[in-house]
Amino acid sequence: MHTTMNVHKKYFILILIIGVLFTFLASEATAQQRNFAVHIPFTGIEMGTEDEVHVDVNLRNMTNDDVDVKLEVERDPKADNWDVRFVSSQWGGFGVSRVRLGTGDENKEVNIKLRIKPGENAEPGNYKFIVKASANGVAREYPVFVHLKGGKVAVDAGAGRIELETKYPVLEGAAGKSLSFEIKAKNNSDKEVVVDFVTVTPSGWNAYVTPRWETDKRINSIKITANSSETLNFTVVPPIETEKGEYPLEFHTKAGDSDVKLDLKVVVEGTYKLQIVPETRRLNFDIVAGKESQQIFYVWNEGSAPIENISFLVASKPEDWEITFKPDKIGVLEPLAKTEKPEIVEVIFKAPERTIPGDYQVVLTAAGDQDKRSIELRATVKVPTTWGWIGVGIIIVVIALLFGIFAKLKRR
Repeated sequence: MHTTMNVHKKYFILILIIGVLFTFLASEATAQQRNFAVHIPFTGIEMGTEDEVHVDVNLRNMTNDDVDVKLEVERDPKADNWDVRFVSSQWGGFGVSRVRLGTGDENKEVNIKLRIKPGENAEPGNYKFIVKASANGVAREYPVFVHLKGGKVAVDAGAGRIELETKYPVLEGAAGKSLSFEIKAKNNSDKEVVVDFVTVTPSGWNAYVTPRWETDKRINSIKITANSSETLNFTVVPPIETEKGEYPLEFHTKAGDSDVKLDLKVVVEGTYKLQIVPETRRLNFDIVAGKESQQIFYVWNEGSAPIENISFLVASKPEDWEITFKPDKIGVLEPLAKTEKPEIVEVIFKAPERTIPGDYQVVLTAAGDQDKRSIELRATVKVPTTWGWIGVGIIIVVIALLFGIFAKLKRR
């Protein structure tokens, strides 16, 4: 009898171990099956042959580790030429085939869209698409049924859903300077909307969109909650060579099929930037006392609008120096971008014959109605060559006299 009890006890322990092991394996299998969750709130769609729908697909990580989910769509055989794919508004509508679910609050859940657009000559009727999601050996399938009707079923609520407004649709400023439009984008619907931005500007203009209080952050889209608004800054920078005039701009918001446009305008005043530079690119030159020194200067306009009535003046010079300009005036100086070459001005300097050798400062000014520019030069005065030979002769005479004196003293 004792032996029988021992046998029963062994069987009981064995059954207990098998039960614990089965429970563990079942829990592991359940955890494996629950490594991610997929939720598609709308699985039955009514649409027209001219419509396009975006079905919400929500993916959620159910574990404490990252999960890489592979996505596929099995399309109805009758819909071989339809555009059916997963997209994300954050990537401008490009297709999505994998989603990585993280563990943080912001990365644990990801929302994407299943884009369904009937192909050309699609026949009305019933269609079935199967969403397939798989990760770590676990695969799930979710059917989405489409009842296709002829024509267009959806109501284009673009204008009523997103509304754009700005207090100042026309801005005036100089070329090369940034101009910012403050734009309010309002979502009039009862649903959160991700809005993409598209801007249309003249060729070569720099343009970008920033949040109102974060001007260092450039964005291409923004999420606007239901029945609320966001204020944005649309900044443009006309190139420095932009000519004076009026330039139309467009600011678009796109959400699905909705495209709302705001017409804007920039009035460019034009810029004026006078430049004067020596041909040698050096700010110093040599001059011989009593002789003329001819120097060539380049003058141009780096702005975008003409500079008028330019005169060349001597702002500062040594006493009794003569300085003349050829020509001494320019009636109109067009932008360098238009002329493609600078104007040439000849400046003639003359220092008096008895000028002491050394460095002297000269300041020249080019002044027009819209801008002026001064340039500071250093003139190094040297003595004429003839005076150098005279100096050499005097030294030779002095040396000869000294030798004569020494010779007389030696004879004594």
